[in-house]
Amino acid sequence: MTAETMVDNLLTEACANRISDIYFLPHNNCYQIEAKNSLTSYLVAELNFDETFAIMNFLKFNSGLDISERRRAQKGSFCYCYQNNQIHVRISSVGDFLNRESMVIRLIYPQGDFTEHEIDLLNYLLPIAQRKGMMIFSGPMGSGKTSLMYSLARQIGHRKKVMCIEDPIEIVEEDFLQLQVNSEAGMTYEELVKTSLRHRPELLIIGEIRDAQTAKQAIQASLCGYTIFTTIHGRSKYSVLQRLLQLGVSEFEISNAINLISYQRLIPATEKLELFTDFLTQEDIVDYQKNKLKDNHWRNMLNNARENGLIAEETYQEFVFG
Repeated sequence: MTAETMVDNLLTEACANRISDIYFLPHNNCYQIEAKNSLTSYLVAELNFDETFAIMNFLKFNSGLDISERRRAQKGSFCYCYQNNQIHVRISSVGDFLNRESMVIRLIYPQGDFTEHEIDLLNYLLPIAQRKGMMIFSGPMGSGKTSLMYSLARQIGHRKKVMCIEDPIEIVEEDFLQLQVNSEAGMTYEELVKTSLRHRPELLIIGEIRDAQTAKQAIQASLCGYTIFTTIHGRSKYSVLQRLLQLGVSEFEISNAINLISYQRLIPATEKLELFTDFLTQEDIVDYQKNKLKDNHWRNMLNNARENGLIAEETYQEFVFG
């Protein structure tokens, strides 16, 4: 069986089962291939080194990575066609201290129809998204931050100049001007933010604020009248404020630049994953800075879900602190 056939079989099975991540993990005498979706993870196969290297080399070649490099961290992407749908495939590889390469494949699927809850969420956020200033979306990886940003951008970006800066591009949107970070070519977040502002976008999406320079540039752009969507990793809506302060953003800048902070998680419910969201409006931010009082909305929301049988007790205990 050729490497191309093995990859095609692997990705076809993954798409059929709505797998989000596939892991190639080295063990003593073999590689274990593990798959993960929203609710579970399982072992797909155990392959010998030659079979695994053939598959990984094929994936790296299609992603534009260096096949000969097995130690240094690399990342890339390509598109895979499944049932006439374009699935965005992201590849990340790195070698361990024994020089054994591991790889993670992330599959990003086209957005389906919105649920009633998601429609209500978009309707709540749309008036805020249309204002000048910044909206920050927080939560762990895989919680749907980018999908929510793009959904809002499509709603407000009709006939507008929308620019995106990501590392890498997760969702391909032909109507947006999308720039991808490439540190080796000097295309860092910091440099791309400067470049994008010269284009005077009506909406700028910054994939993630990771450092002080990007944070300060994004805040300054917001204060100058740009509409900015961005993400920050955090374990609660209040942790975003602390993170910004750590990055050198002042309380004055936070209260004047940010229209909304959103925290979200996909939490296992009795039948499927449910999206839980928590917000800080600009007024909430100002009030918190004055009084340093935190509300219990997240805890109360999960407690209500537990009492109504939507989530189990162990799920409540796992997610009650964010």
